[in-house]
Amino acid sequence: MKVIVWTGDKDCGRPAAQVSCVSLETPRGLVSVVNDNRSSLSLAVSFYEDGDHIIAAAHLKNSSDETLQFDSDNWGAAHFSKKENARSGGKPILAETAIPSRDLLRGIRSGAAVDNSVDSFMASIAKSGEVREVRQADGSRQRKLVIVEDQQAKRDASSRNDSRREHSITKQERIRKHALTQKSVPAFGSAKGLVYFRRIKKADVVVFSFPVLDSIYVFRLLRRA
Repeated sequence: MKVIVWTGDKDCGRPAAQVSCVSLETPRGLVSVVNDNRSSLSLAVSFYEDGDHIIAAAHLKNSSDETLQFDSDNWGAAHFSKKENARSGGKPILAETAIPSRDLLRGIRSGAAVDNSVDSFMASIAKSGEVREVRQADGSRQRKLVIVEDQQAKRDASSRNDSRREHSITKQERIRKHALTQKSVPAFGSAKGLVYFRRIKKADVVVFSFPVLDSIYVFRLLRRA
């Protein structure tokens, strides 16, 4: 496997290797591009953080007449606590592959189901006091405080469950629409989408490695200067 590291150098630090590195400023941030003339591949990547994830927005363009195979589920990320550790080849806090979109969808569904179950259970055991007239043995009526199920708690839980379910469906639809699920780039075609990785709060630097064909394309994300 050939390793191509995106750098600020036009030739990616590899003179005469038929590769070039370009940095593009866009309204949504910086895009790092590697043009690999050997495999007729252009790989453009930008990174952003969203909640528990670091998301790589990737665009692969194939200028050859052959299909290029790849699998973004095998793309990796190594999280380092300090820049010095990343430069010296130190041990990362965590090194793992991308989170497949199917696992993200499963996690969203499971999380919503668990939260709804807990909410409904807590509402079912919620009690409130209600003053009622109770008939006595002699036929008279007496007002007493009776402990009953809290109907308002049940209604509130049901409303939260509906909102949580709708939010879950919206998140799943967004992932299905934008995730990079293609496993190949057709001849003279392209593939693009989002690839998800875990976000490690303590990591100052994340080194990403994206294998395509016989090359690994490496990008570095500085989370804190």
